[in-house]
Amino acid sequence: MDKRVVITGYGVVTPFGLGEDPILDKVFEGEHCFRPLQSIDTSRSYTKVGGEAPVEERSYKFFTEYCTERALVMAGLDPENHRSSLEKAAVAVGNLGDGTHLLNYYEQFSPDWEAEEFANRKSEFMRSEGDQPVSIHDSNPYEQAAAVAGIIGSTGERLAFTNACVASANAIGYGFDQVRKGRTPVSVAGGINVLYPIVFYNFDSSRAMAEEVVRPFSKHRSGLLIGDGAAILVLEELEHALSRGAEPLAEMIGWGLSSDGFHITQPDPEGDGLARSMKTALRQANCRPEEVDYINAHGTGTPLNDSSETNALKQVFGEYARKIPVSSTKSTTGHMLEATGAVEAIISVLALTHGRIPPTANFVETDEGLDLDYVTEGSRQKSLDVVMSNSRAFGGNNCTLLFRRWNGGESS
Repeated sequence: MDKRVVITGYGVVTPFGLGEDPILDKVFEGEHCFRPLQSIDTSRSYTKVGGEAPVEERSYKFFTEYCTERALVMAGLDPENHRSSLEKAAVAVGNLGDGTHLLNYYEQFSPDWEAEEFANRKSEFMRSEGDQPVSIHDSNPYEQAAAVAGIIGSTGERLAFTNACVASANAIGYGFDQVRKGRTPVSVAGGINVLYPIVFYNFDSSRAMAEEVVRPFSKHRSGLLIGDGAAILVLEELEHALSRGAEPLAEMIGWGLSSDGFHITQPDPEGDGLARSMKTALRQANCRPEEVDYINAHGTGTPLNDSSETNALKQVFGEYARKIPVSSTKSTTGHMLEATGAVEAIISVLALTHGRIPPTANFVETDEGLDLDYVTEGSRQKSLDVVMSNSRAFGGNNCTLLFRRWNGGESS
């Protein structure tokens, strides 16, 4: 028999700062983060703004450590006192996986390594000591998962997910399955992303980015904007959590994963792949479409995605699609790439716990065919029982996570 899985803790970084308070103050108020970039030379780029976290050290190492340690504290899990549980924990982390990490490693062998042009590139991946060489170990995509495992003392399964912008959502789904199937009492899962020059220039050269702000589902939308983000969640078997006196924040009840099989960068216009992902999550959770109270959309603000996602929602929910509040928090945070699914999972949990729906900010005018309730008027108070969160990625990847408000232990 499948186990029930609850979320007992999390740590999060967004372009607004550390923790959940900036999310409640900014994201739920519809205030965007987009500012002129300081860490990237934008003199020859079309886009010159993005979302940089206002923290002293913007590095994979700091984001990973902060989110993991914060998640453990919130969950009431101590690596010493709960060693037997955390030793068995599964670890799954989504992060950059295209080899960009290795650039910092190889650059240090250049005779010009200490030159000014290289000096500013040392922060994203290397250790926080700052003057130490970048090791090949620190520069590999699995390093964040290894770091999380080291912090919690896990000797269990450890995976790095690198399937682009569904990576952290996929990692959470994997962690959920490990607990649901009784393979481990605890999973620690999420994703890490630090805005990186090459990635920024790739998006800029493709003309996929907006010039000033992101306007999801609006007639005048022109693209996405990218930025920093990180989130780590503790997923725990319900009885294990209750036996140690933990208070669940929300229950995860299902997830789905699919691929479009359509195009390497363009989504299927009809949204068939995303529709399959949502249907899989609903079926696994034994949840009827009309039970979903709010959908945190992928909503990148690109013309193709927003139309395709709207079509997918209509496929799955039929006429009920027009009654469900749907919003894109990327209108405020920007797209945090490999970390965005995990950050938006936390935003979904906050929506459940606070009974509040974050808005789609920067909306200008309704577009033809985009006729759902996109929550454009501002934050909305509403009692929520079930929240869905969608993620999509290049390669035609789709991932859906489904959460239920913690009901005090009653059967789902």
